[in-house]
Amino acid sequence: TVNDYEGKMLSDRTGLSLADLSRHVEGLIVTLGGEGCDVWINGEATRVAPVKADAVVDPTGCGDAWRGALLYGLEKGWSLVDCAHLGNRVGARKIASRGPQNYSVDGLI
Repeated sequence: TVNDYEGKMLSDRTGLSLADLSRHVEGLIVTLGGEGCDVWINGEATRVAPVKADAVVDPTGCGDAWRGALLYGLEKGWSLVDCAHLGNRVGARKIASRGPQNYSVDGLI
């Protein structure tokens, strides 16, 4: 899982497209902030729609919140796309709260 900037840097440094990179791993997820994320599996991308936040207060910790949701879903045996849907919901909840951990996931899972 990388953000869009990291994905571009990874492609630039390896000389491989995101599609090509995704053929070397089980899945590659590129988060796109307010645009959702792309889940790449075997060269094919699935766009996972963003979740509109109630407010944009503080982005600090959004990536960690997103990855926490990913790990939760993986532990439960979910598909990468289902994990990404949860990540987008948790990220939207987090950005609406000040501070990196001052949010609740009640009702999201």
